[in-house]
Amino acid sequence: MKFDCNAHPIVCFSKVFDADFNPISQFAAIMTCASADEGCPFIAGAEQRLPVRYEDPKAFDGTDLMDQKYQERSLEIASEMYYVFSKIVK
Repeated sequence: MKFDCNAHPIVCFSKVFDADFNPISQFAAIMTCASADEGCPFIAGAEQRLPVRYEDPKAFDGTDLMDQKYQERSLEIASEMYYVFSKIVK
């Protein structure tokens, strides 16, 4: 995915945690589903498993609010993850 014509592309995955490209150790698994403790899969190699719960917008699938609710949740997750990663000190 490219967000700018002068920037390197960002490699993104949608719910494919076991793709060959991904690391096999030294990473944290951030689980974003509301049932993060019970319903999310075991991620082999993760040094930490961090549940960060968000209500799934799928409750609005097929309604007039569907696009709005998915956009709201996406922005909520993005802004909170931006804040968290901005606090990481190398």
